[in-house]
Amino acid sequence: MFLYKYRNNLKLFIFWGVICLLANVICTAANSYDGDQGYWAGWVQQLMDKGFGGFDGNYPPLYVLWLWVVAKVHSLFGVAVGKTFFLKFICLWPVFFSHLFLVDWLCRIAEKFNYPQWKKHLLLAFIALNPALLLDGPIWGQVDLFPVVIAALAIYCISRPRYIFLASMLYVLALLSKFQMIAFLPIFGGLFIRNWRTSWKGLPLAVVGAALVFLPFIVGGNLLPMLNRAYVMTMSQYAYATYNAANIWILLAGNVAPDNVPIWGVSADGVGAILKPIVLGKILFVIISVFALVKSILCKNIRTAFALCSLNGLAFFVLLPGMHERYLLYAVPMALCWIMWDMRRGGIPSLLITVVAALNVNLINSFRGADVWTIVSVMGCVALVLSIFVIATPKIANKTVSCLENASFPSWMPYALLSAIVLIEGGFLAYRSRPVLVPTGDNIVLLTDLKWIKSEQSYKTPRMNKSVDDHELIAGNRIYRYGIGAHAESDIVMELPENADSLFVRAGIDAECYDEGSAIFIIKVDGKHVWRSSILRGRGNVEEANISVQGASKLELMTDPNGPNNCDHTDWLNGYIKLR
Repeated sequence: MFLYKYRNNLKLFIFWGVICLLANVICTAANSYDGDQGYWAGWVQQLMDKGFGGFDGNYPPLYVLWLWVVAKVHSLFGVAVGKTFFLKFICLWPVFFSHLFLVDWLCRIAEKFNYPQWKKHLLLAFIALNPALLLDGPIWGQVDLFPVVIAALAIYCISRPRYIFLASMLYVLALLSKFQMIAFLPIFGGLFIRNWRTSWKGLPLAVVGAALVFLPFIVGGNLLPMLNRAYVMTMSQYAYATYNAANIWILLAGNVAPDNVPIWGVSADGVGAILKPIVLGKILFVIISVFALVKSILCKNIRTAFALCSLNGLAFFVLLPGMHERYLLYAVPMALCWIMWDMRRGGIPSLLITVVAALNVNLINSFRGADVWTIVSVMGCVALVLSIFVIATPKIANKTVSCLENASFPSWMPYALLSAIVLIEGGFLAYRSRPVLVPTGDNIVLLTDLKWIKSEQSYKTPRMNKSVDDHELIAGNRIYRYGIGAHAESDIVMELPENADSLFVRAGIDAECYDEGSAIFIIKVDGKHVWRSSILRGRGNVEEANISVQGASKLELMTDPNGPNNCDHTDWLNGYIKLR
């Protein structure tokens, strides 16, 4: 499992491994789901300020350890914590490596079967470019793949005498990464019972693994509160039949319908007590889980184990109330394992699980964003150049392909390449994401400290050092500590100091609008137009103004919505007056 014992599939892994990591890095440029990025930012800030003892999030502890690393990276580079691309990119490192490992592992497994080469390519393409995994991870910004890969390894290990001592530890670590891994407990428990003569030997290692994960919280005196928030309080967090999950309750009750109201308008008395989604869903799921448990105890091969994991993961999403749009993702890696071991019977179910999971996530957060346009445009140009090269110089193209086919690469090459990419891009993003500082001194006066004569705008009121929706000022993928958050159309008039010399200010659309919103920024001095920006858009660049204000008494900052004013969140950033 862990060492390559073959060479035929090595190039296959290198080819699809490189494609997998490139797909993950490219998809990360898409717009993430704002709510989850807000959670990451808040929790990273807590860990930075208060450590594990002051962490009050409701996330399981293993991934919180990685968020602590993310906090340390922000501190090391002096980057303020916010819903930036840098935060998303660093938080997703475990997902990148989990996806690459999944391709690597299943490529090794493929060698055990007498699949033709084209079929191996098809299977690995389905794994490396799986739309559900890409939509949930690098696009959405979630880390659901990380715990499922650990859980899949636990299922594999408990079915293999050679690795059975690792199984319990792996499954415990999966649970400590995501509580939803309990969906696979009937299968793991059944296999544990079946192999009880040896499976129990892994329990001490599981205790050690859990203790190491708990240690920072024990030292911080926060273990029990953390476990209560992550594993108890979250169970009643969403009292809905379904929360954007396209499952049976969409059909029977409707989206975000209460989970304690009987379906079909039946009275809550008598049989109606059972027809409540919170009751009926649990009953149905328990029935499937008991079936999976019995089948696992009788299970004689690993393909059945992964088939049962796929079934229970699907039942977890389809039948239980309170599910989110992403929660079918947990069944996808299990289905990919199933199709690798049993393509004939697992092919269609695995494809359907992937399609439903991908479509459900796409309904809430699709593959879009201003940076995506740039990347896709570059890819189109590369495709054109490559096509011209292949057609115009066929002999050179054939020779190049032959050299690549005959080249020898080590099995760790995709991991080394991914490590280099994340480190280089992470360092670049850290440098680019540093907060923009304002000069200090007796001759510097911030615009936020000036006396305002008038302020008018079409939505809410201007905010000091916050966006119009009360978030951090973020534009051009950088955080600004000082500025004015407005909304086009807006007009702010200020009184200038008598000895004012020059004005320095930046302008941009706040990142809370993603790629929406557009506006033109205008500056007047004593009623005269002195500066006008181009049309600035969400996720676009920031423009800077440097204007002489000598002898002037009034400064006017205006924004024009340039048409409809939907999400025209305009920021005047790090503005200051330099005195003579």
